[in-house]
Amino acid sequence: MAPTHPIFISEDELKQFTNWKEILHALEQAFLSVSNTDKSTGHPYSSQPARTFVRAGEGLLLCMPGFVGNHSIFKTNQSSSSTSTLACKLITSFGDNPQRNPPLQDINGNIFLFDSATGKLQATLEANYLTGLRTAAASIVATEKVFFSRIADKSKLVLGIIGTGTQGEFHAIGFLNTHKFVEIKLWNRTKTRSELLKSKLVNITPTTMNPNVVVTVHDSVEECCKDCDVIVTATSTSTPLIFERFLKPNVHINAVGAGRSHHAELAQEVYDQCSVYIDYWTGAKVELATLKANIVGEIGEVLLGTKHVPASGITVFQSIGMATEDVTVGRLFFEKYQQKNVAQSNVLPMKD
Repeated sequence: MAPTHPIFISEDELKQFTNWKEILHALEQAFLSVSNTDKSTGHPYSSQPARTFVRAGEGLLLCMPGFVGNHSIFKTNQSSSSTSTLACKLITSFGDNPQRNPPLQDINGNIFLFDSATGKLQATLEANYLTGLRTAAASIVATEKVFFSRIADKSKLVLGIIGTGTQGEFHAIGFLNTHKFVEIKLWNRTKTRSELLKSKLVNITPTTMNPNVVVTVHDSVEECCKDCDVIVTATSTSTPLIFERFLKPNVHINAVGAGRSHHAELAQEVYDQCSVYIDYWTGAKVELATLKANIVGEIGEVLLGTKHVPASGITVFQSIGMATEDVTVGRLFFEKYQQKNVAQSNVLPMKD
């Protein structure tokens, strides 16, 4: 039964519901909804503007509203009927927060879920953890559709993570839990952060798809990129870090970082040679307006079969992040929270 008043779900409560296969399905639904222009096809459809930015003194407020219609929450038969979801993610960014006493997170987000029929607020979900999950999952889905689909031998794949902060960690853990790799290579400007992530990954690998993966830390970006099949860039750099000579001929790159622009991490010579895929055109026209590259299309268009991937060459998923991802992932976690509460309420108390 749906709650009669809005509920708040904390990050700690949400973490227990993490299931990468379910999250990947939610991202596929989000991608499909953006690229589907015909509601009669049976695919999800959506409405979302480019995100808006509001200056607040030294801080920033980002607003990401979105609606996804006709989407499935679970891929299996578990509550698999189609539904519609209306939500809005609000994010604040205040760079001085870590220096406060006591220190605070510099970025804080919440997803507000609404009843799509009445507009009534149903729940508020803390969104920092969910944002990390959905951003990594977007890269994983993009890699599956753009890269893995054209690779015959997947037995000796090497993953490189450039930037081992929060997003680098989410991506490493996400790929470990969803695909096979023989090595994960790490680089960060501050090497100790890579060493810390290595320790964490080594501890969790026995419980992932990659119990025997080798995790290595590298002193240079070039060394880290060497022999990589899949690369994730998750930095805040304002100058290029990756050049064409660092790369294998058929590498796939998930460019996730957000410094002064969403495309500062890769040198122009890389963009001159690669095929670029995006999450949604509406956002790209605003946030990738200065990108000079061959943008083939949206990941959702690849899913729909209206855009194709090259048989060889460098491919890039230029990740911006979009509201529909927060809509479908937020709804997934809300439903799992509801299911747990219903299950607990159905447990009869023991008799003395």
